[in-house]
Amino acid sequence: MLHLKSLTLVKLGGSVITQKKVSPPTVNNMAINRIAKELQTHQGSLIVVLGGGAHGHQAAHIHGFGDSSTPLEKLLAGIPSIHHNMTLLSLEVEQALNANGIPSVVIPPFSSVSMHDGEIMNFPTDIIKWALEAHCAVIIHGDVCLDDVQGASILSGDTISVYLAKALDIKRVFIGTDVDGIFEEDPRVNPNATLVSVIDSSNKDSVLAGAGTSAATDVTGGMARKAWELFELANQTTQIAIFNLTAPGRLTALLADKSTTCTRIEF
Repeated sequence: MLHLKSLTLVKLGGSVITQKKVSPPTVNNMAINRIAKELQTHQGSLIVVLGGGAHGHQAAHIHGFGDSSTPLEKLLAGIPSIHHNMTLLSLEVEQALNANGIPSVVIPPFSSVSMHDGEIMNFPTDIIKWALEAHCAVIIHGDVCLDDVQGASILSGDTISVYLAKALDIKRVFIGTDVDGIFEEDPRVNPNATLVSVIDSSNKDSVLAGAGTSAATDVTGGMARKAWELFELANQTTQIAIFNLTAPGRLTALLADKSTTCTRIEF
């Protein structure tokens, strides 16, 4: 088992670190630099997972990912552009973290992860462990991966976050989005929707049934799938929070174990 000081996973939502509705894909450098400064406050080992945002979802949508009727040739033709775009995004984040005193390396899923009908079949983690033990923060991004059934499929940042949290026994998982957390209804549709501060076994079915999906193009399932995947991870020793990464200071508060506006998922 990996034992590292305060190993924490932070997922940076693609809607925050990219201009998700702008085409061609554009990085939100102002947000990335501010987030890097907040991450700098963390004392311990760090995994940063990147959502796709404009860089992943636009090309994936163009090439028919998320549509079961898309022919194999069209999916395969999307591999270069999707992976290239995500590489560009990851390098921007890597540069910002290094500039803020966080030694960081990018480990791309495409080169090592294999999929089976849309699900992870093989995800080696030794290189991640070694990088962490070398005192590097590890950046991993959502990506397109080869799939022995579909030819190629999308591996989302949320799925990566849950998989690594289980595989590496990570005790703190913070999921940054562009809203305050999970709401009873989609807050973009109903501005008066109620934020759910805690999701547990007593309310998960009713809350997640009403959780809104992303208003922008998203081929990975939106907020509802995000919450379901995270609930699979929840236990008595793992802290899980979904929070608004666009709100300055909230990530800093979570990293310092201080109270802040968010949705916590509990066992």
